[in-house]
Amino acid sequence: MWQSGLLFGAAALAAVAAWTDWRRRVVPNAVPVALAGLWLLAGAGGWAALGVDPLAAVVCGGAALVFGLVGHALGWIGAGDGKLLAALALWLGPVDAGFALLAASVLLAALLTPVLTARGATLRSRGVPVACALAPPAAFVLAARGLAGVG
Repeated sequence: MWQSGLLFGAAALAAVAAWTDWRRRVVPNAVPVALAGLWLLAGAGGWAALGVDPLAAVVCGGAALVFGLVGHALGWIGAGDGKLLAALALWLGPVDAGFALLAASVLLAALLTPVLTARGATLRSRGVPVACALAPPAAFVLAARGLAGVG
C-alpha cells in the first residue's frame, strides 16, 4: 500500500524537525506544511488506510494548533513547535496524539532539567528544542503504522 510510504515520509519529516530544532532551534515552516500536504495526499487514497477518522484528526489538529498558538503567545514554546504539534496531530489522531504527548512530556522533562536551574526562564528564552521532544514519539507511531501496513 503506497500510503505506508507516506507514513514513513511523515516520520522522516518529524525527524528533520527534531534535527533542525536541535541544531538551530528552528522548525522550518516547510516541515509542518509538508506534513499537512502529505496527510491530505494520503487521505486521497482512502482514510481507512490511515487508521484515523479524518474529522477526529482535523479536530485534534485544530485543538493542537490553538494550544500551540496560545503556548507561543505565553512564551512557553516557539511558533514552529506549535505548528509542528498541529501537523503531527493530524497524522496521529486523538488516541495516538495522547500517547505521543505523554511520551513527549517525559522527553521534555529530560531536556528541561538544565533549564530548571535558571529562575524565571521560559522554554523559549532558554532555547529548549521542544520539537526534539515532540517528534520522536510521533515518528515512532507513524513508522509503526507504516511497518504494519495499516494507517
